[in-house]
Amino acid sequence: MKRWLLVAGAVVVALGLVAGGLWVFLPPDHRTTFLVDASESADFREVADAVGAAASNMSADDSLALRRFGGSCSSANTSELVSPGTGQAAKIGDAARSITPSGKATLLSGILAAIDDFAHTYPFRGSKTNHVVVIARGAADACGKSADEIRALIKEHSSRAGVQIDFRFVGHRLTPSQAKTLTEIATAANAQQPRLTRTSDELVTTMKEVSVPADLVAKNIKTSPCDSATPETLAAAHEVGTARYFDVKCQQDRYVLALANTEPKLSDDLITVFEYRDDAWHYVISGTDLPCGDVPKDVWKAWNFTCQVEPVDCRGTPDKVIDLGGIGCTAALDIADRYTAAIQAGQAQGQGLFWTSGEWSCSWPYEDGYAHSQVPQKCVRTTDHSVVQLGDYQ
Repeated sequence: MKRWLLVAGAVVVALGLVAGGLWVFLPPDHRTTFLVDASESADFREVADAVGAAASNMSADDSLALRRFGGSCSSANTSELVSPGTGQAAKIGDAARSITPSGKATLLSGILAAIDDFAHTYPFRGSKTNHVVVIARGAADACGKSADEIRALIKEHSSRAGVQIDFRFVGHRLTPSQAKTLTEIATAANAQQPRLTRTSDELVTTMKEVSVPADLVAKNIKTSPCDSATPETLAAAHEVGTARYFDVKCQQDRYVLALANTEPKLSDDLITVFEYRDDAWHYVISGTDLPCGDVPKDVWKAWNFTCQVEPVDCRGTPDKVIDLGGIGCTAALDIADRYTAAIQAGQAQGQGLFWTSGEWSCSWPYEDGYAHSQVPQKCVRTTDHSVVQLGDYQ
């Protein structure tokens, strides 16, 4: 009987040592949560692409997670889309690009939930660092908490989690007042000054910089996917004949525009687009007049190439609104409704119903081949010449 007890005790001790060993070696060195503003936005794709680029730039041994925020202040407005785990950079990017933005910005709710995610024993925390990388887009927070209330709530949740979390804030296309609010929230979280970006390229670069743990030296950071956009790799991705590529232009570590011809000769030299996803370059389309597709407008602009925007009916008759510039229906409906309200209020000038608001210039234009009554009203954004059309040609 005693011998049986000794054997059982030895087994228990051995299992305890194994469990203890696993406890020591399984936790990752670094754990990072990407906290993404998924409130209603016309250019959310830029944010999603930047998250994917930052995740793919990090070590496969890092534990990565994705959480979104945005919705109503009075109901559930944040959720974890990807739970912490190693080797899931592609999963993070795909989940970010599948988000449909909606609702108001609810940053504080997202921050508190992200802190609470670290409060559990499992998934493991980082043994060296734990980060939350926050991307704020639009209003920094729309739920009206004061700076003191925000500070108290963050302190309460951080204390309960029992772990030191390094917050890093990035504000994309924020107004001065929105940037001020974000700075106050960052201060309440004991974080550094938020990094502010205006273009998609700036956002990608900044996200990579703030996402990599500070104790990793530069030699451990992955090279850019753009470095792998060689004529050979692009030719392998394009399976029509044998393609030769030159004048390769890469943007955002995600898109390539290259001049190509094929053997056997199928056509003259063609502009060809490739996209980097799932750790490889993929052929998208080639031709002379290319549709904009899912490639962000800033990328086409950086390439100095005018793509063809597919018109989108944002609202049907009788108050039809058509997005002719690819700005998204949220922005198109906003300027269309404001222009209509200005006309009704008598603020539009002259027979051409001229009216301006910030970067928008609206009018009822004259066009060759049409009577004035047959031409719909239009609003043009002066910064990029995007057009929103109110109604149809008669």
